[in-house]
Amino acid sequence: GGQITYTATLTNAAQTPVTVTLSNGSTITIDAGKTTGTVDVPTAANDVYQNGSTVSTTITGTTGGNFENLVPNPTPAVTTITDSVDTTTV
Repeated sequence: GGQITYTATLTNAAQTPVTVTLSNGSTITIDAGKTTGTVDVPTAANDVYQNGSTVSTTITGTTGGNFENLVPNPTPAVTTITDSVDTTTV
């Protein structure tokens, strides 16, 4: 397996830390005074019976930041995972 890096970006810097909760259970923390934060999520190992797959993740919640109106983007982040092909010689 590998990993997927998810990045959350604010249009204005946070006044207090912001926690972004993803539908896969991961959380991204954006520190006070910053506009971005990231989290790395491991992917499954290659499956010899599948030729790649896709992973879709959405934001399920946000807290902090001291914003008047913090509206998360509802568009899912979709990642295509390609499978490496192993050549076997008999």
